[in-house]
Amino acid sequence: MEGLHQETRVQNEVGILTLASDALRHVKPPVVPRVFGWGGASREHAGWILQELMPGIPVAKTFRETMSLDQKRGILAQMAGLLKALQDYPLPMSIHGWGGVMFDDSGVIISAPMPSVGAGPWSSLEDSFRGRMKVALTKADMNSHLQGWRSNGVRGRIDAFIEHGLTAQFSNLTTKQDKAIIHADFCECLYNCSA
Repeated sequence: MEGLHQETRVQNEVGILTLASDALRHVKPPVVPRVFGWGGASREHAGWILQELMPGIPVAKTFRETMSLDQKRGILAQMAGLLKALQDYPLPMSIHGWGGVMFDDSGVIISAPMPSVGAGPWSSLEDSFRGRMKVALTKADMNSHLQGWRSNGVRGRIDAFIEHGLTAQFSNLTTKQDKAIIHADFCECLYNCSA
C-alpha cells in the first residue's frame, strides 16, 4: 500500500482488526474478517496478512437511484450503529497514546506510530494533530509546485497557527482525552448489510 509505513502497517491492521472484532462481536453475521496468520514487514521484507475474504458492495453502487429512501435509511442506520460501536469501545489501558497500534513482545496491543504518517504515538489529541500536520507540511515542502507558498507568506502563517493558535482550537473540546478506533475508509464497502 503506497504511502503507508510498512514497518507498522501490518501490526496496526491486525491490531485494529482484533479490537474491531471485539467491539463488533454483537453484530451477526460478523462484519470483521478473521485473521488466520500474519507476518510483520521490515525494510527488507514485505508484510502479509492472511484473512477471511468478505465480499461487499461499494456504497455508491448500493445507493443507486432505484433504491428506496427507506432502504437507504436502513443501510445508513446500520453504518451508524457500526461506527457508534467502534467509537464506544473501551480501548485497553495498554493503548495510552494517539496514533496506531502494534503488539509488544508478550502479544499485548500497545500504542505505536500511525502507519499513514510514520510518526507517533502522541501523548494528546492536540499533539497528534500537530504531529500529523508537521509530517504533511514536510511532504508539501518537497513538492515543487508549492514552493511559492514561502515567498507569499502562506507557509509562515500556517507555521504560526500550529505554534500559537492550535492549542485554542483544542482547549474547549470536551472529548479531547477520548481515544477510539477510527475506520478511515469506512465508506468503501458495506459488508453483509441487508436493506
